[in-house]
Amino acid sequence: MDNDHRMIEWCAAWALIGGTVVCTGCMHGQALSHSSEEFSHDASCKAAGQVPSRPWLQLHEILDSQRG
Repeated sequence: MDNDHRMIEWCAAWALIGGTVVCTGCMHGQALSHSSEEFSHDASCKAAGQVPSRPWLQLHEILDSQRG
């Protein structure tokens, strides 16, 4: 899968709002300072278990891969 497609998938699941990654399913957020921790979704979030548990790490990997 190319980086454009990976980024589109990331943006479907997550949003960056004021330096916080926010789940588009439950609107729970995680600050960059907690990026090494697993993301905590709302108990009723349908995205929980369906998206990577460390969105900051996934974003970092996508951007690093693009940069080469």
